[in-house]
Amino acid sequence: MPRTARIFQRALCYHVMNRGVNRQRIFQDDADRRYFTQTVADYKALCGARIYHWCWMDNHYHVLIEVVYENLRGFAGGLQQAFAQYHHARHHGSGVFWQGRFKSRPVEIGSYLASCGRYIERNPVRAGLAVHAWDYHWSSASSYVNGVEDGLTDENPYLGAFEEADRRAYAQALISGESDAAVIRQVEGERVIGSRAFAETLKMERGRHRVKRGRPYVKCVN
Repeated sequence: MPRTARIFQRALCYHVMNRGVNRQRIFQDDADRRYFTQTVADYKALCGARIYHWCWMDNHYHVLIEVVYENLRGFAGGLQQAFAQYHHARHHGSGVFWQGRFKSRPVEIGSYLASCGRYIERNPVRAGLAVHAWDYHWSSASSYVNGVEDGLTDENPYLGAFEEADRRAYAQALISGESDAAVIRQVEGERVIGSRAFAETLKMERGRHRVKRGRPYVKCVN
């Protein structure tokens, strides 16, 4: 089956995710999660990216990242390759580890970006792993609600300044969640998370920075 062409501009926010092949676990324990977190931080620095929201589940991961397109593949592809090699070495595995290439959807700055970030952080609540999103250790939710420095989260500048009142409001938005879920359902099956006008803008950009099929990973630089 031919690959679907990616939509991109030079700099965008992207929702990046992938899961283990056949939905198998990618994290066996907290040591795996710590290694993955550090590897994400390493590639974030290498590729000059900013990570606004993230969550590690048992068999998949989510990252909401701002990065120039030329470095997106270097970030996600390099991260996945490094973690697969680590996992095989530590757990004596072999063969295919990820369920295909990573998925990336451009996210429109504004309400779509805020909804996507909270939707990502609410994964553990939907899975029954936590009562509140910020109780789950392996996500960015506690950084926003409790001001915890996790070494990975870049406070999302598009959400405004985060004072104490803002943290309480963010927690309440995480608890309610219906509006965020509605936004995500609205764009299910689409190639972007955003408005039609946003999607049309991206289409106009296609071809200006086209990446040829089969091109090696982009070399990220600071």
